[in-house]
Amino acid sequence: MSKTKYLTQHCVSCNRDAKMEIRLVEGADSQVWYRCTRCHHSMMVDRSLQSAEPAAKPTRDSCIAYEPANKYDVGVSIYHTDWDDMGMVTSKERTSSGGNAIWVSFEKNGSRRLIENLQED
Repeated sequence: MSKTKYLTQHCVSCNRDAKMEIRLVEGADSQVWYRCTRCHHSMMVDRSLQSAEPAAKPTRDSCIAYEPANKYDVGVSIYHTDWDDMGMVTSKERTSSGGNAIWVSFEKNGSRRLIENLQED
């Protein structure tokens, strides 16, 4: 049997502080399953390897200003000047028109798809 508890923690999938369901597995003292109640992403965490300090959130100075003509790598923090919001690039994709797009998880606006490497004629 396992017990259910809840904890507010940063979810790496939806990139927000969310309520996490903790499933304590009996017999495994250091391994715990976390499930985000917002996006339902599950992950196993070995508590013996967890660091005491949480990851620092990006600041406005450490972010790159978003421009549709630029290229971005996954994991880069960007700042959207029109929305006054910071976010992290979570994935890249090719659009149906043959262009490039990035998925960015913003603090205020959630996950959004933005154009990258826009070639102006």
